[in-house]
Amino acid sequence: MILSALVACQVVMVFAACYGLYQFFIALPLTPWRKRPPIENRPRHRFAILVFAKDEEQVIGNLLRSLNDQDYPDRLYDVFVTADNCVDATARRAAEHGAIVWERSDQAHIGKGHALRWFFERFRSQYASKYDACVVFDADNIVETGFLSAMNRELNRGSTIATGYRMGKNPSSSWVAGVTTLFWLFQTRFVNRARMRRDLSCLSVGGTGFMFSLDVLPSGAWNTSSTSEDIEFALDQIALGRRVDLVTDAVFYDEQPLKLGQSLSQRYRWTVGTFQSMVTCLPKLWRAREIDRFTRLDAILFCLGVPIAGINALVGVAATVLTLVWTRNWLLVAAMTLGFTLVGCLGIWWVGWLTLRLERAHWAGAWKAVLGFPVFLATWGLLYVVVLFYRSTRWNPTPHTEALELKTIAARRLIPDTDVVGVGGDEAGADAVKPATAPSYPRVNPRTRRVAGLALPK
Repeated sequence: MILSALVACQVVMVFAACYGLYQFFIALPLTPWRKRPPIENRPRHRFAILVFAKDEEQVIGNLLRSLNDQDYPDRLYDVFVTADNCVDATARRAAEHGAIVWERSDQAHIGKGHALRWFFERFRSQYASKYDACVVFDADNIVETGFLSAMNRELNRGSTIATGYRMGKNPSSSWVAGVTTLFWLFQTRFVNRARMRRDLSCLSVGGTGFMFSLDVLPSGAWNTSSTSEDIEFALDQIALGRRVDLVTDAVFYDEQPLKLGQSLSQRYRWTVGTFQSMVTCLPKLWRAREIDRFTRLDAILFCLGVPIAGINALVGVAATVLTLVWTRNWLLVAAMTLGFTLVGCLGIWWVGWLTLRLERAHWAGAWKAVLGFPVFLATWGLLYVVVLFYRSTRWNPTPHTEALELKTIAARRLIPDTDVVGVGGDEAGADAVKPATAPSYPRVNPRTRRVAGLALPK
């Protein structure tokens, strides 16, 4: 009986190992960058920049200043701020920076997905015809000056959905903030970049810092129901035959949680949303005929990632216990467990270090992020197990207090002084992103009377 159970556990773990080998194969740079022909980047698309804020008066001003200083014609973009159930001065701060502010008050439907649906109900009837595309940010973000220009180029090229290059705004603030920054860099290098190499779609728009043409919303409505609206949106679009592109020179900075408890709450919500997206999107992907088989397979396997990881974790524990009962050799089982753990940690440390090297990222205390990477991933594994049995959709917002200016982030040298590159773009194949600098020529912004980040007298 014990031997049969052990064999069953081994079968499950072999299946999970095959899933892991597939992801490993995708991550390997086996194919060269596909250099796409240069394209004229004439500013021609009108953007509606959507910012969703929940009690963000401490940080929203820095985001709006970075948006007002975009290296893109002011007449071609407007900023809309949704003050979602705010009890502070978020709306007033946003209005002071020239944003169009809409205040939402609905305690029964809390969360960004609900806010997006509410926003588009108003937007599609009043403003949608005035814009070509939307760009979505969270209020804690900071945006490089060339973000809209990069997205305009991708629209000129024919892309309809694209996600920018995400960097942590505050990686030196704590080891949790640092390791979360490292995770996003890992996602960029080994998940998104890897898929762009193979002409596959990115599997998520990342929740913030993404752009989409309004043509992908034919009814003008936002239709997601999960707590990870970004993943559901991306998978729905893939099922319809569209793709999500990565634009590495559309750089933005995202504030990371400072404490492990905050990180766990945030990642639990993402994991629940991913599980929900599996339920709603898997049938659509299975029936999809507008996409090639490899793209469909990749998206389907992504949908199955949470249950595969959660079940494999449970089976791994069960196999350890069964081995102990069968062999009655505590020392052998302990040595095997310790050995596998040590090998796993060494592998994760190496991947973390490699990620920083390949993405050419550095910050004070980056070694703490690499050292804590195994803990970060292990806690996420526990969340995969929890989500198999308990899925709460309650929205617990992460507090944002790091009010950093773009020039402050540049001074901390989160990224090196290297040239702009774009995945599959004009300089595809390089491995760096543009540093946080002011525009290369004087530009007066009528909203703020600023030139290259300097205030002018009125």
